[in-house]
Amino acid sequence: RLERLQRVVTKLQMESGLCEEQLNQADALLQADVRLLAAGKAPQKAAEVERDLDKADAMIRLLFNDVQSLKDGRHPQGEQMYRRVYRLHERLVSIRTEYNLRLKSGAPVTAVTAVSVTSGQRRPEPDEAPLRYLQELLAWVEENQRRVATAEWGADLPTVETHLGAHRGLHRAIEEFRAKVERARADEVRPLGAGDPLVLGVMSCKPTPSSPPVPPQNSSKSRLRHLESLHGFVSAATKELLWLSEREEEEGAFDWSHNNPAMAAKKESYS
Repeated sequence: RLERLQRVVTKLQMESGLCEEQLNQADALLQADVRLLAAGKAPQKAAEVERDLDKADAMIRLLFNDVQSLKDGRHPQGEQMYRRVYRLHERLVSIRTEYNLRLKSGAPVTAVTAVSVTSGQRRPEPDEAPLRYLQELLAWVEENQRRVATAEWGADLPTVETHLGAHRGLHRAIEEFRAKVERARADEVRPLGAGDPLVLGVMSCKPTPSSPPVPPQNSSKSRLRHLESLHGFVSAATKELLWLSEREEEEGAFDWSHNNPAMAAKKESYS
C-alpha cells in the first residue's frame, strides 16, 4: 500500500510540474495580448490562452483526485501535495479571471500608467484601484458560478472521485473568498460610493443576467453535498458489481460435470 501511495506522490510531483508549465505558457500568452490591448491593437492569442487554461483545468482535476487518495491513505505527504495542487488551482483561477476580464469580455485595460500629453505620467485616479479590484471580484464570482453550474457529475467511480476531488479544491477557494469580499467592503466607503452597482453586486454576490441565479458559495456547498452523496452511492454500487463479477467468474470456471466431488456442496449452496 505504501509503495502504491509513493508512486502516486511521484506522479503528482511530475504532473504538477507539467501543469505549472501549462499555466506559465497561458499567462505568458495572456500578458502578450494584454500589451497588445494597451497599445490599441486586437489580441492574437485568446484562443490559445483558453485552450491552455482548459488543459490545466483538466490536469488539476486529476491531481486533486490523486491528492485525495493520498489523504485517504494517510500518507505523510498528503497535506503537502494538497497545498501544492491547491496553489496551482488558485493560479488557474487568477489567470482565468484576468482572461475573462480583459480578453473574453472585451473590457478595456485600466490605464494605470497612461501618459498625458500635457502633464506627463499621471497617477491613478483615487477610485480607479478599488473599481478595478471590484471588477476582478465580480469576474471571479461569475466565472466560478459558471463552473459550478456547468460541471459534470460522472457515471462511474473514477470519474465521480475526480470531480469530487476537484470540487473540494474549488470549494475551499470559494470559502476563502470572504477575505476578498471584506476588502471590497472596506473599499465601499471610498469615493466609489456605497450605492454603486459594482459594489452592491460583489457584496450580495448577485450574478449578471447571463449567470446562474445562485450565490457561488451556496451552489458550491450544494454541489459538494450532492457529489459526496453520489460518491457514497457509486462506491457501494461498484462493490456490489465487483462481487457479482467475482461470482460470475467463479460459476463460469466451475466444473459442472456429475463427476465433480464438489457438486453436492454446490447444490447445497444453491439451495
